[in-house]
Amino acid sequence: MVSKKKIANQLEDALYGRKPLSLDVYVEVLASHETKLKESLDDDADDALLCMIADEGDVAMLVIDWDGSIYRNDNGLKKLCEMWGVSFDQNVKVMAPIFAEHISQRNLGVAGIKWTAQESDGD
Repeated sequence: MVSKKKIANQLEDALYGRKPLSLDVYVEVLASHETKLKESLDDDADDALLCMIADEGDVAMLVIDWDGSIYRNDNGLKKLCEMWGVSFDQNVKVMAPIFAEHISQRNLGVAGIKWTAQESDGD
């Protein structure tokens, strides 16, 4: 069994672009959950839903936006970077261990997320 710390490191490597996201893991694991995850977002007041999985060292992710748009792997990472902006590093440090806990228990790492307010120059 892979340790939670190792899973968290794998998630961080993928989120920081140090390791490519896996299309195979996406298709094998996450794709079948898209509809259910999209429906669960309708029940919450979150701006989006983030879902990640680590499987034998490979990581896949999806982001479902409030309007139902689905962003897979690299497109999901771009959307997440856009949403979190300057708070990206802080949010990764918080979320990776939480998702690692979920994944170590053979669950998907899933969380509702919010847009992070960005500081603008001169305001």
